[in-house]
Amino acid sequence: MKNLIVTLAYNAADYGRRDGSETGYALPLKVLDAEGSVLAEGAASVDQPASFEILDETELVFVRLTWPSGRTETQRIDLQGRSDASVTFSDSTIAPNEWSAWAIPKLNPRTPLALGTGAVDLYLSRYDRVWLRLWRFEAGAWVEEPLNPTGTYRNRSAWQLDLTLASCPWLLQIGGSAVTWRFVSLPGGGPARVLITPRDSSDPRADEMKVIVTGFRADAENLLEFLARDSIRAVHALADSVLLAEKLLAEKFHDPLAAVAGAYYLLRVNAWNRLPCSWFENLSQQFAWLPDAAIVHSIRLLREGTEAQTSPYSPPDLLNQSLKCGWPVYSEGITLLQEAAASLRGSPTRTHDQDSFRDVQQLGAAKAWAGAAASFYGRFPDDPSPLKWAGMPHAPRRRSLNPLLRDYTATHPPGNATREAQLSRVIADSASNLKPTGSLKGESVQLARPSSLTPDDVFLLGSIQG
Repeated sequence: MKNLIVTLAYNAADYGRRDGSETGYALPLKVLDAEGSVLAEGAASVDQPASFEILDETELVFVRLTWPSGRTETQRIDLQGRSDASVTFSDSTIAPNEWSAWAIPKLNPRTPLALGTGAVDLYLSRYDRVWLRLWRFEAGAWVEEPLNPTGTYRNRSAWQLDLTLASCPWLLQIGGSAVTWRFVSLPGGGPARVLITPRDSSDPRADEMKVIVTGFRADAENLLEFLARDSIRAVHALADSVLLAEKLLAEKFHDPLAAVAGAYYLLRVNAWNRLPCSWFENLSQQFAWLPDAAIVHSIRLLREGTEAQTSPYSPPDLLNQSLKCGWPVYSEGITLLQEAAASLRGSPTRTHDQDSFRDVQQLGAAKAWAGAAASFYGRFPDDPSPLKWAGMPHAPRRRSLNPLLRDYTATHPPGNATREAQLSRVIADSASNLKPTGSLKGESVQLARPSSLTPDDVFLLGSIQG
């Protein structure tokens, strides 16, 4: 057998670790023969090269590396007359700015930030009036917090903010005169980093600003990034992902957010029964501030069918627990909330949970895209809505409204006894038809309490100096 060693030299993208025990940044690999057949799969990290055994008669192979975004890089290796060979994938040609390199593999494969010239100019001055707000879930309510980054960075193509966040749910809200209002979940319990750049897609449905988030959990976040894109084969290759997920769950008391990432993976690939249910129970009970912990415990019980057994915890109670402490940190949590609500909705003994089911339905209808991070549209953090708004906080204007929803709200004014239950159904039915067109005037749909936000209390991206 011939031995092939693949090294990952993504030094800038290895953007930090919480301690020395965490696996470094890793990406999946495929080894293909000259005809394109897959000979082997695996992963290389900045800590651990990948080693592949190749049949002696093989003379030519291609090694393909895949980013979470779907972009691939392929290198050709001639094995003729050789028993050993090595190849290195480096970020030296795609990461001219070390502070933003960590986000490039998560951006669109054609992102201009991946160019090696370092001279990409996206005319950020157009977005200097784009604003940010920071929200914290505390005592059962979302409360606005001053946005005071510990560090900021800016060049001609992106902004970046470094934050330190307490152990509770957080949301970053972004908006502007030509930027749709949107919320993106941030990981609490330590340092976090946010990169913001103009959209890197020609798809007219894409949001105007791309928001990428990290909590400095390289291994856990890579699992979630590939899951968010349904790249199951790639995620399987990440250092034997089932074993990695089990390791993340085993270390829940060290890092509960990484643990829920492991649980999300095990639930997605139907490997949840490899671990005792007590692991999920400990996660939801010891970290009650974390919505995702109750979500994965609820789904585990639902799939086991233990609701009718003697467990002291029930899926409906866990669903309500998750909703009482904010929204999920990760987008996978929104999907599983919908699964739980769909499974429980028909139960005749749970009629008092209709408010919870409606909350889940509205969150699902308002879901936006931010990679692994949960994201949704709306004006207020406690009221997700597929209705899209733009403008400054004190002067919001609707960007689009489905005619079905407009007609419905015109004929069912607030106060109608059946309006709220029916409205959520209309919102869900109309969500797929909303498109970011010009603003509509003269329309009024009150889906939230009056705003208490003041016009001056915002963090403007233009205040970040290069």
